[in-house]
Parts: sequence; C-alpha cells; structure tokens
Amino acid sequence: MDTAISITLSELGWMLIGTALIIMIIYIIILIKNLIPTVKKMNSVLEDIESITDMASHSTKNVQSALNNLTESASVFSDSIKNNQNIIAALTSVINAITSLRNIFNKIFK
Repeated sequence: MDTAISITLSELGWMLIGTALIIMIIYIIILIKNLIPTVKKMNSVLEDIESITDMASHSTKNVQSALNNLTESASVFSDSIKNNQNIIAALTSVINAITSLRNIFNKIFK
C-alpha cells in the first residue's frame, strides 16, 4: 500500500496564510490584553489632569479678580491724591510753618 499525500502549491500557500492569520490573531489578542490596563491608567491620569486644570483655572480667576480690585483701588487712590493735592500742599505748608515757629521759639527761649 502506497499512500501518498500530495499538496499543491496553492494549498501550501493557503495553509501558510491561515497559519499567519492564526499567529497574527494571537498577537492581537495579547496586544489588546496588555493595552487594557494602559488605557485604564491613561483615563485615570487624564481625570487627574482635568481636576488640576480646573483648580488652576479657578486660581487664575481669583488672581485676576484680585488684580482687578488692586488696579481699581490704585486708580481711586491716585484720583483722590490728584484731587487732594492742593489740600496736601496746604497741610505741608502749615506743618512747615508750625515747625519754623517752633524752631524760632526754641532759639528765643533757650
């Protein structure tokens, strides 16, 4: 009994393609298995980044508000000084006059 198995080149080609597909499916399954924890970790990191960005945005808004208030206060203070410049000059003159009088009295009564 002489039994011979003959395989044509096309059958051999289909077997090689099938074997390559099975190996590729196994690699894809392993790749997906390894990617799932990575994607979960990436989602956690992205959530942390989102919360940090929200905190930074809130802090930036608070700083901007404080700067606006400071600018407004400085503007009001500057305007009041400009308006009261004559009063300040008058007060300075009065203080200088009082100091001069005190110096004169000190020279006279010493």
